[in-house]
Amino acid sequence: MLSPDLHAALMPARQGPATRGRRHYPSNNRLTAPQRLLVAVAAALAFLAVLVLRANNGLTGWGYLLALGVILVLVPTSRNFSQRVLFSVVGLAGAAPITWWVTGPLPELNRGSVVLGVAAAVLVGSVVTTLLKRQPLRELVPQVQRVDALPVIAAAASLWAVKGFIAVRSPEQSLLLLTQSWDFAPHFNMYNMIRTHGSVIAVLPPAPDGGPWSAATYPQGFHSLVALLAEVVAGSEAGNVGQELMLFCRLVGVVSILGTLLVVAGLTSLPVFRHNFFVSLPLVTIVATAWIVGPGAIPVFGAFPNFGLGVALCVACVAVVQLRRVVSPAIGSAALILALIAVAHGWILLLVLCLPSVLVYAWHLLQHRTQLRKPVVALQFLLALLGLIALMAAIWQLRSMSAGDVLTTTGGIDRADSGVAILCIIMNAFVALAFYSRRKVGSPETGHGTLTSLHVLATPLFAAVLLLFLAIFQLSQSGLITYYFHKSFLAVEILAIVCTVIGAAELWSPLLIERSGRKTFLAASLLTSLGATQFFGLPFTGLNEQGLKPTAHGAIAVHHQSSLLAGEIPPMIHKMFQIANIKQDRTYIYVGFNDFFDPLLFGQWSLSLQGRWTDKMEPALRMIRPMYKGPSKVPEAIDDILRSMPDVDVVVDRELVPELRSAFPKYADRIITY
Repeated sequence: MLSPDLHAALMPARQGPATRGRRHYPSNNRLTAPQRLLVAVAAALAFLAVLVLRANNGLTGWGYLLALGVILVLVPTSRNFSQRVLFSVVGLAGAAPITWWVTGPLPELNRGSVVLGVAAAVLVGSVVTTLLKRQPLRELVPQVQRVDALPVIAAAASLWAVKGFIAVRSPEQSLLLLTQSWDFAPHFNMYNMIRTHGSVIAVLPPAPDGGPWSAATYPQGFHSLVALLAEVVAGSEAGNVGQELMLFCRLVGVVSILGTLLVVAGLTSLPVFRHNFFVSLPLVTIVATAWIVGPGAIPVFGAFPNFGLGVALCVACVAVVQLRRVVSPAIGSAALILALIAVAHGWILLLVLCLPSVLVYAWHLLQHRTQLRKPVVALQFLLALLGLIALMAAIWQLRSMSAGDVLTTTGGIDRADSGVAILCIIMNAFVALAFYSRRKVGSPETGHGTLTSLHVLATPLFAAVLLLFLAIFQLSQSGLITYYFHKSFLAVEILAIVCTVIGAAELWSPLLIERSGRKTFLAASLLTSLGATQFFGLPFTGLNEQGLKPTAHGAIAVHHQSSLLAGEIPPMIHKMFQIANIKQDRTYIYVGFNDFFDPLLFGQWSLSLQGRWTDKMEPALRMIRPMYKGPSKVPEAIDDILRSMPDVDVVVDRELVPELRSAFPKYADRIITY
């Protein structure tokens, strides 16, 4: 006899409000061998058709990125719309790093073509299978309830938040936005290297200067995803630096929206959120608000979009494990492994937040191993092997880094309100305590399920203990709590909000549903949802000029970007493109002082835009530091570079060239301008 977990996964859905009127057809009629061959041929033809069209410059553009999303949602990975969105985004994020670690033998076999082709092939195969089984094609359409509108609404709100990134109309506007936060320079460099060279930096041959490329040890899962989407939009051949910069800027916004979809669909895919729309609305709203304008907005506007995507994937891991009773073991395992791959290749320290989910899911499979068919067991081993190989690749990439040095690295990141963060962790502890108190309620299997959910939903408490040890370690090493603590603290806060909301829904939704028929309940739900939108600060930007300023992180950033794009492009931005267009074989670096612009940051951008940022250039960046004292320090800064780095030229402002060449006649030919 099947356990309740697998029984729920394998039996057809009960007919309820979402499925009433839809006839259910038997799905256990297996295809014959000739029919299976027909399905394979149809899928292969679809795949080849996409490759041929893409090789002839077809199926390229922003519309086909949207088409890819529609195809993925139509692939019958699960029953409802939210689950399909969840699995689609996880699939893209997890597959992207794998594709760029492997180089294809054919130029036209680009990653965008492969992804579009595989998606089309799976959909065509599903359509042919449905027809051969004499089932209506509407069975491929996901079941939709009112709660499935919430991920779409959240995505629209996220579009509003990142509209500055997406709506840029020129490379200059793109660079203006990206220079507002420090780390976009290396992130664009990693993306551009993948686009230009066709693989992650870790597997590239040495740079022309004989040294390793910069960021070869930095995980590039986020950049792989952006490059993959760029191939869908613009093809496999990289454009000029301005085109790639604008494409990168827009896709940063797109991936931010995908992260929002991942988080909110992760909630609405869970059965507990699908019973009553107005019970779920306030709970989902507070998570969406936290992600779009609250602490979840800090990574994307602070130039840590890879970190933000990693946190969203940690949320996806929690959702997948909570769905272990209602999705097939094959789909659940594939989604979890792909999410883990994306986290490992995005921000590997976040794997700590995934550990409870992995252990609970592995224990779940172990308990039901006798009920799994041999092909499913074989698939589990293959997926585990894929995950292990991907994890080893991520660890190999980090092999030259010292864990102690990394954990005590200094850096800057906007911090969320620590009091609110601690409150979220305390609320998570409260929900965990409530779960523990209910461990003996109901049947033994119900109690076991309660304890199992507790182990997943209490992940923030486990992480908080590790944070405490990290703080102690940092204090013992440097006397300060530094960058990686604050970044990890932000991730724990976001995960605490999500896990607390899921736990609260599990505990108290049944009580609220009993009262949902009352006339006042609708008003209470709407008012609570409105209040939830204000929990992380005022998100409204419309009255800023009249004195009512937004206070939520995301809203402040939206207003700042809008102001930047409405104004004139600073001369420094135009100057950077002139510098990037210098035509010469030797590597160069910009050394200059400009009001309101960080000299070291623009030194980084001069390397990033020319695509020649290597580890051997790091000393040159450090030699720019005297420029912080003012424009009079240009001779001191370039003197160090010219004397100690004979293979590097310096770019200075035009008006300084005659004076500097006179001061350094020995190096006159290495002092250049734009």
